Amino acid sequence: MRIRSEISSKYVNDKDYEIAKVANALAHPLRVALVRYLSEKNNGKGVDNITCNKDLVEMFDYSQSTISQHVKVLKEAGLFITESKDKFTYYYLNGPLLAQFTKSLKV
Repeated sequence: MRIRSEISSKYVNDKDYEIAKVANALAHPLRVALVRYLSEKNNGKGVDNITCNKDLVEMFDYSQSTISQHVKVLKEAGLFITESKDKFTYYYLNGPLLAQFTKSLKV
């Protein structure tokens, strides 16, 4: 997206693009539910709090490919952090980014 004038650049900055990127990622109810699930399940990286794709497929009534597409959007926005081990990919919520996003919405 291009800023067209000096006036608009006064009101739209790089941080606004980051906020919009996260907002866009949260624009689907399943993605909101995935973020909420990860937030509740793994408050930090603990062994008992590991979440992988099969866990998400079991928890939500969607196909593996649908879950993967939504997770991809959340990863691209920076909300999900992934860690690959063996044949599994584990997901963690980027809590600081989510906190920054919610803080930016307060007026």
